[in-house]
Amino acid sequence: MKLFPDERQTIILNILKEDGKVMAADLALRLGATEATIRRDLRELARQGRCKRTYGGALLPSPASGTPLMRLAISADEKQALAQAALQILCPGQLLFLDAGSTHLLLADLLPRDSELTVVTNSVDIAARLLAKPGIRTIMLGGELNEQTGGALDIRALEQLRPFRFDVAFIGVCAFETESGFGALHYQDAQFKQQLLAHAGSVAVLCSSDKPGRFAPYRFMGAGDVDYLVTLRGAHPEMELEVRQHGGALLYATPFEGEKSRENSAHRTLDE
Repeated sequence: MKLFPDERQTIILNILKEDGKVMAADLALRLGATEATIRRDLRELARQGRCKRTYGGALLPSPASGTPLMRLAISADEKQALAQAALQILCPGQLLFLDAGSTHLLLADLLPRDSELTVVTNSVDIAARLLAKPGIRTIMLGGELNEQTGGALDIRALEQLRPFRFDVAFIGVCAFETESGFGALHYQDAQFKQQLLAHAGSVAVLCSSDKPGRFAPYRFMGAGDVDYLVTLRGAHPEMELEVRQHGGALLYATPFEGEKSRENSAHRTLDE
């Protein structure tokens, strides 16, 4: 049965939401249409901002849009679990960097105040939360604030990175693709993160399950740059495999289920 364009596009979007990626040749066979027809559908969906064209197919765009405070409500239980699992990385007396981002806001809330941590951040929101923890020394990078990322990213912030050598840098990501690695939605943000890598002894990424297989235009690091990947088990096997093959450690978290289980959430796995 021949499908109308809106019917095909609805099916394509459903497949994209399930698989995160589609190829025009596969869709043509599946939907009984020509590849030219499918490419037109993908162009129309991309025009509407509902997918991002790639060579031979399309990806879902990254969900990491809006300010960090706005994104707190998205996958909130999962992000809380990732933040909880990330505590395994910490040791007393470390110098940390917390990149601007919603999951790192939750991590800031969980940092133990009695561990003599020093935290550097480019986020006003993170710095404000750490002020409620007098046992943690907080240093904030200055500069013009970016509304979408919630952090300072300009040349002044980059210059203020120079004296630091972080034990662990928690770097925010917007998307992951197997072919290109981790990406950001904004050019200036990607440039800042790329420079941050040079100041990090170890790099930690808290990656929610809606980031892998999504598109972000500015690549800033590969799987080989990640020392600790904190994610849900099986969220994206290819991403996990790439990090493991490059010597990174995997930390798995289980999302909270309502209020019942902040106790159960203490059970985490560090996979070396």
